[in-house]
Amino acid sequence: MQFAVPLFSSFKERFVLVLFLIFVCCATLNFKYYQFRALKLEKTPQIMAEVLLQYTKTKSDKTYFVLKLKSDFGIFYTTTYEDLRDIRHRKILLRLVLENIGFWEFLKGFYAPSFSIILLQDSTFKSKLKTTLRQNILSQHNTQIMGEYYLALFLADSLPKEWRNLAQSYGIAHIFAISGFHTGILSVVGFFILGLLYKPLQARFFPFRNFFYDVGSVVIALLLAYYFLLTQSPSYLRAIAMGVVGFFMLWRGINIWRIEMLFWCVVILLALFPQLLFSVGFYFSCLGVLYIFLFFKYFRIPQGVLKKLFYGIALNASTFFQMGIVVYYFFPPFSPLSLLSLVLTPLFSLYYPFVVLAHFLGFGGILDMPLLWWLGLKTHTIALNPVTYVFLVCNVLSIIALKYKIAFLALLALNITYFGYGVYLYFYAI
Repeated sequence: MQFAVPLFSSFKERFVLVLFLIFVCCATLNFKYYQFRALKLEKTPQIMAEVLLQYTKTKSDKTYFVLKLKSDFGIFYTTTYEDLRDIRHRKILLRLVLENIGFWEFLKGFYAPSFSIILLQDSTFKSKLKTTLRQNILSQHNTQIMGEYYLALFLADSLPKEWRNLAQSYGIAHIFAISGFHTGILSVVGFFILGLLYKPLQARFFPFRNFFYDVGSVVIALLLAYYFLLTQSPSYLRAIAMGVVGFFMLWRGINIWRIEMLFWCVVILLALFPQLLFSVGFYFSCLGVLYIFLFFKYFRIPQGVLKKLFYGIALNASTFFQMGIVVYYFFPPFSPLSLLSLVLTPLFSLYYPFVVLAHFLGFGGILDMPLLWWLGLKTHTIALNPVTYVFLVCNVLSIIALKYKIAFLALLALNITYFGYGVYLYFYAI
């Protein structure tokens, strides 16, 4: 029997890695600061950026456009009173006024006034591929809102407002943002399909090859290609980075089902991408994975199919409730319908590969009618605003739960109680 080996065998190895990651983090910050100073040297630097999002706002009876842009140095916002047509997903040149932007804001993502917007013609292979895919996806749907829904699902485009409202009501915003959940689904499907193709070839021509390593390497390569060619979603990049580290460790026989492994993945990502320190999405991702690891730690996987099924249901419910207060602290909309995410999230694991295949075969609109019916159902939300000390208590309990099961259970009980409080407010108090 082959046993997994620990990640480190001594304190010295951990210390060396810490020093290396500090060096990497300093180098990354130094490069970011170099970019910042290069921009600040010019009074109004000209920037090339891709338009990720475009929408209108009105202030003092004047309507203007808000643009969310992605450039070589990161994501930022600007506004313009120019009469623009729809330029989403297009490349533009513009001049920025960075006079009041400090390095701290530069790292976090910022807003800066702009002027002199010039639309560019992007003829690269990547741009043509994305344009072709967008047109193909939109052509398979009779309504714009369904086409844009699938563009968000496949290419990380902005989710239409109607779908965002529905996601808030049902507590399923996580399934619409391409992230680790989607990466897991795509990995499983990739392993299954490639495994069916690879097994006979391996048995006949190269039985000495490692099945897990060969198929896993191809799956990782395809996931990376998906990122670079189709969607440069930050949440997807985080998931890929953690997946690559986990795959390498697992291939080397290192035990990845330890909380220490999660800690080092987080530290490595922060060293490579210091701006993640300001990302609420990254914080949610880390907490979600932590609660899964803690559940595995305190509750062993049982034997038997039925018991494993109940174990999976309990894991899903535990993670859902434990994320409650920290999520409502940043995103207050609440509805009791969010309980349905306990069913909708597992179902999405089947729905997602099905609709990918349907669009590949040209039948992408096959589920449009029931989805539009669902979208048309009236829902409403209330605002839950956990006080700061309750939010801090949840974080403290999360840390204590690393060692004590009672803290894990206390955190679960606190969140279930708060959810019940939200249900009471929803029906009786507001």
